[in-house]
Amino acid sequence: MQPAGHQVRWDEFRVAFRAHYLLPSLIELKQREFHALRQGNMSVLEYVQAFVRLSQYSPEDVDTDPRRAARLLGGFDPTLLTHLGRHYDSFTELVDAAIDM
Repeated sequence: MQPAGHQVRWDEFRVAFRAHYLLPSLIELKQREFHALRQGNMSVLEYVQAFVRLSQYSPEDVDTDPRRAARLLGGFDPTLLTHLGRHYDSFTELVDAAIDM
């Protein structure tokens, strides 16, 4: 229980919500899906949407913008990777560049 007047931060809420409403086995399943996620036949937008949706189950893998960008980049189709051709530290910059291809 929090003291009266305590404002709950988003990260506190997420931890409490997950602990109460999500089964550990579901979280593990979604983490495995996230780690196995590849663009495959998805469009760039579909892949990014799946990435964002599943990344919430593995926050330690995307806790900084460069790590988030690197993880996303690692799942892109190899053909797209050759066209992107450089390192991206910004997730948004990477997404924009990939969509423009």
